[in-house]
Amino acid sequence: MSFQVTKAVDNKNTTTTTNYRCGRLNIGDEKKPLITPTFMLYTKEGSPINLTKDLLNGLPNEKVHSLQLLFSDLYQFKDVLEKYQKGVHEFLSLNEHILFLLFRDSANFSADQEFKDDSINVTARKGKTKVDVQEYNKIINVIRPDLASSLSVDLDWNTGKKKAIKQVQCTLSWLNKLIELQETTTTTTTKQNLLGVIQGCKYSDLRIKSVEETIKHDSKLSGYVLGSFGTGESNQERAEILEKVLEKLPKEKLKIISGVGSPEEILCCVEQGIDVFSTNYPNLMTEWGNALTFTFKLDQFKSVNNSNKINLWDTKYVIDTTPLVKDCPCFTCTQHTKAYIHHLLNTHEMLAQVLLTIHNVSHYLGFFEEIRKTIESNQFEQYKQQFLAKRLLINNKEK
Repeated sequence: MSFQVTKAVDNKNTTTTTNYRCGRLNIGDEKKPLITPTFMLYTKEGSPINLTKDLLNGLPNEKVHSLQLLFSDLYQFKDVLEKYQKGVHEFLSLNEHILFLLFRDSANFSADQEFKDDSINVTARKGKTKVDVQEYNKIINVIRPDLASSLSVDLDWNTGKKKAIKQVQCTLSWLNKLIELQETTTTTTTKQNLLGVIQGCKYSDLRIKSVEETIKHDSKLSGYVLGSFGTGESNQERAEILEKVLEKLPKEKLKIISGVGSPEEILCCVEQGIDVFSTNYPNLMTEWGNALTFTFKLDQFKSVNNSNKINLWDTKYVIDTTPLVKDCPCFTCTQHTKAYIHHLLNTHEMLAQVLLTIHNVSHYLGFFEEIRKTIESNQFEQYKQQFLAKRLLINNKEK
């Protein structure tokens, strides 16, 4: 596995340091490289929500190459996977996708997850189970994801400092033990591409300590996950902590953030140097009956005046025979109308969620594709400024 920064802009003349970049994550010859910035699609028990494999592979724009797997989801299948012996790619028929194994459930964040010095409580179908480093090492060697985060627990942004100190200490201790086990108990085929996790909540001194201790293992790590974000912090608080953390992390390594997903948040984090986002934002919009409609093309900001999202539950769409977004290439917009999806929602047909997911994921993919294009063409700062100005204008009109 290798990660290469293909385009980077480093500008320290602004209030917040900008380090936006494009990159290429190569897993092997059998898989297409993952081009960043991008996001990993949220899954439940290993399956993309509302999308069968043919629908997933048929999405327009840039294809979905990366999926997020939750440890708690796969833990309950550990015995089956151990007997299967072919790893989770074969088990889920996702051989062509890059699979990230993470602890943080971006859809159902729990601020009160229990943990002790030697273990984490994992909630699965059969209830809560304690998982220590040895058990985790055994399971990831069975699952065999492309990248696996080390053990860690995300906490609420405003967690007391005493608990945040314990969080950092445990995360570092678990990482040390996991690396040791990977070095002594795994073979070439089962050895994992590990991701170090940076914790510390809102405390900059704890964040810096977490970084300094974690990067001591940099040669054994394939990248870093920035934890405990999207848990109650303001955009300014997030930016301040990210600047301090990213300044100390190795520039050439992959950076992943969990719990951040709105377009405004994405642009601000990309500007600071984040490569991959673990988020359920498109699925959340679908769950609420919303369709993403915001303009994301740089050359359309002045000519197109639309909403940021529309709620298909609204009765004004009863006889609206237009597509969700004009000229959107997704299956939903080329084949169906707002009125039809409104009807499906009101009759509680599952097809409503399927069609909304197809559109929302496609729209989100297009957004990231445009971000990458503007970085490559040295227009990202202009893009971010105009995008946020248009979002603000539309939000003010909708109030």
